[in-house]
Amino acid sequence: MHNATKYGVLLAVLAMFAIPSAGLTQPATGKVSVDLRGGVALPAGNMATITDIGGMAGASAMWNFHPNWAIRADFDYMKLDDGRDGFGVLLSPPQDLMFFGGSFEVNFNAPRYQSMPFTFMLNVGAGIMNMKVDNTFDAGHPAVGFDNSYPAFQGGMKIGYQVEPWLNIFVNGTAYFILLDSADTGVFGFNFDNGWVIPVTAGVRLTFLR
Repeated sequence: MHNATKYGVLLAVLAMFAIPSAGLTQPATGKVSVDLRGGVALPAGNMATITDIGGMAGASAMWNFHPNWAIRADFDYMKLDDGRDGFGVLLSPPQDLMFFGGSFEVNFNAPRYQSMPFTFMLNVGAGIMNMKVDNTFDAGHPAVGFDNSYPAFQGGMKIGYQVEPWLNIFVNGTAYFILLDSADTGVFGFNFDNGWVIPVTAGVRLTFLR
C-alpha cells in the first residue's frame, strides 16, 4: 500500500474514534499547550546497522482547536552513538539528528469506567530530519562530511496523567521514518534509502488556561 494511502486510512480511523460522544468528552481547559520531553532514541532498520542507542530531548507547541484535536509544531534532537560491524569496523561516528515538523494530535475520550484522570493521545505528522555526523570523533572516516536533510514521517502515542488542569505528565513513544538518498549513504559502507529512529520519552505538558 502506498505511504500516502496508509496515512490517509490512519487519519480516517483516528477521526472516527475522536468524535465526541455524549457524556464522554473531556472539556478543554486551554487553547495552547507546550510539551517538554526527554529520554532515549532507539535506531531501527538500517539506522540500527550504522548507529547505536543514544539520548533525545524535544518540545512541541499545540493549538487545541477542539477538545479532541490539536495542531502541533514539533522539534526533536537525538544523538545516536557510533556503530560498528561484527568485525569492529566503525560504520558511523556518532550522529546528531534534528527534526523540525508538524503533526495532528487526537486526544481520545475517556472510557466510561475510568475513575483516574488518565489521558490517551496519538499523533501523525511529517517534517524534515537533519542528520549530521560528529566529525570530531574520527576525522579520517569517509562519512566525516555527512550533513544532509531528508523528509521524515512521524507517528506517536502517549499515555498521561492529568495532575492539574494545567499540568499533565506522560510517557511517549514515537517512530520516525526517514526517506534517505541512497547516493549519500554509501559513506557508511553500504547504500540504503530509508531508516527508522524510535524515541521513548517521558515529559510534561503545560496548558495555558483561559
